[in-house]
Amino acid sequence: GFTEALLAPFTPGQIRRFIDRWYVHVAQLRGLVPEEAQGRAELLKQAIFASERLQGLAERPLLLTLMASLHAWRGGSLPEKREELYADAVDLLLDWWEQPKTVHDVEGKAVVEQPSLAEWLRVDRQKVRALLEALAYEAHAAQPALVGTADVPEESLVNGLLALSQNPDVKLKRLMEYLSQRAGLLLPRGVGIYTFPHRTFQEYLAACYLTDHSYPEQVAKLARTDPDRWREVALLAGAKSARGSAFALWALVEELCPPIDAKRPQAVADAWGALLAGQALAESAALERISERDRPKVTRVQTALVRLIEGGRLLAIERAEAGNALAKLGDPRFRADAWFLPDEPLLGFVEIPEGPFKMGEGEEEHEVTLPTYYMGRYPVTVAQFGAFVKAGGYREPHYWEEAQAAGVWKDGQVKGRWDNEPHERPKEYEGPFGLSNHPVVGITWYEALAYCRWLTEVLRDWKAAPELLARLLREEGWQVQLPSEAEWEKAARGMDGRIYPWGATPDPDRANYDATGIGTTSVVGCFPGGASPYGIEDLSGNVWEWTSEGDADVRVLRGGAFRLNGRCVRCVWRYWINPNDHARYVGFRLVLSPHL
Repeated sequence: GFTEALLAPFTPGQIRRFIDRWYVHVAQLRGLVPEEAQGRAELLKQAIFASERLQGLAERPLLLTLMASLHAWRGGSLPEKREELYADAVDLLLDWWEQPKTVHDVEGKAVVEQPSLAEWLRVDRQKVRALLEALAYEAHAAQPALVGTADVPEESLVNGLLALSQNPDVKLKRLMEYLSQRAGLLLPRGVGIYTFPHRTFQEYLAACYLTDHSYPEQVAKLARTDPDRWREVALLAGAKSARGSAFALWALVEELCPPIDAKRPQAVADAWGALLAGQALAESAALERISERDRPKVTRVQTALVRLIEGGRLLAIERAEAGNALAKLGDPRFRADAWFLPDEPLLGFVEIPEGPFKMGEGEEEHEVTLPTYYMGRYPVTVAQFGAFVKAGGYREPHYWEEAQAAGVWKDGQVKGRWDNEPHERPKEYEGPFGLSNHPVVGITWYEALAYCRWLTEVLRDWKAAPELLARLLREEGWQVQLPSEAEWEKAARGMDGRIYPWGATPDPDRANYDATGIGTTSVVGCFPGGASPYGIEDLSGNVWEWTSEGDADVRVLRGGAFRLNGRCVRCVWRYWINPNDHARYVGFRLVLSPHL
């Protein structure tokens, strides 16, 4: 009858507070002096925050608890990879479960000394673990619910242990008594039922079983056909197998994402296979040294992930996860060293034809007529802005006239309104915000403006620029700019006065806002159903976008962001902040239009 709740990831401050309080508690239990406990806490914090991977794991409360336990158990070190952390955690819990145990009566007096389970049964500990792996797989496969832990019947556990035992003196009743008084890798839950302490360990042990039985064919078949049950098992199986042999991981990728006829629509099983293959590679493969034999497999996974993202085949959260994996493999829609989309005829700009449209709402609604202009299909991405940084754009004074006048740019560095120190690249945030195919965030209005001026020069000087863009820029004096409010709103709502780019009602599968559940920026283009009448994407939600309008004190933002509700991602919604502010939810988009 309890209600389940989803725990938000811990922030860095919450991770630190948890560790401090954990070691205060441990000191009380184990009689440590406060200074020693504090020292251990500092060591654990240093270990976690020195590694991006460990910090990502520590955001999950369960894993942070285990990391704190493992930190002491391993003598002050922690594994970085998720599968290795689970492996060590399982070893720790198995050790707790089968170690010698003292049972006390109600007055606290020792009444019986129990030997370790493996010692008493006279069985190798690895055989006990193999039994638990088989039980975990069977329970996971048969579990009706897709959350929580499965029931392990006492009969299956006891009979399995008795079959392994080499001690003829072991009695059924005594074994049941021993098991019921132990805690660790299996816990008694009611009469005649055991369970794992968390679904994580059930999934990991099931993965261990599958790596030794019909791997990789069975893992891939289960994951592609029943991903809600088997996706984590498949990823953990891939990670575990990769520790033994890189070939084993690539074999799983081949089974998850086999060659598919690109002319056929992407089946749901193929979409899931692509997602899991991408995640397995991103999590466990040595991507910096891919062999020539395996490179075609990476290309196949990349292509399948783009189809998944742009086809809207899975739910929004899965499409966002596919985009994150694609960023680590390399998103073929973008070149790492260029601002443009190589497969787009106008390099990412989309024509917004001349004509009137309805701007505003209610009593403020009015008709505005605009000439033809071109707008970027997506917000500017991390990779695209990175080309500006790499080209030395922060060091060129003529890109920064307004910033110089405001006193916020000097010697190739910008100082945001709340920054302690100036910077020469966007502010970095923890999590997926820095992935190459996400909208760039952490930039001020001045940085967005400087990028526009840099890109105008790049296009004018680029001999391979498409004929139309070259003519507009070189002969007619057009520029790459931040959109005006009118340009932004027309591109979003078209000429029929839409409330959202796609229609009249909010839809979490068409835009990244709070109801979507992603909680961060998302890969650009993963909401194809949310495109505007002109095919412009991500105008609603994901990130606020700087516009050209405002004054010295404030600049107008449009579009809403991932953390806002449905009302705040409507086409008419406006917001404004200081031009020298930056945040993880503010980015920008380009227009190509006549010089204003």
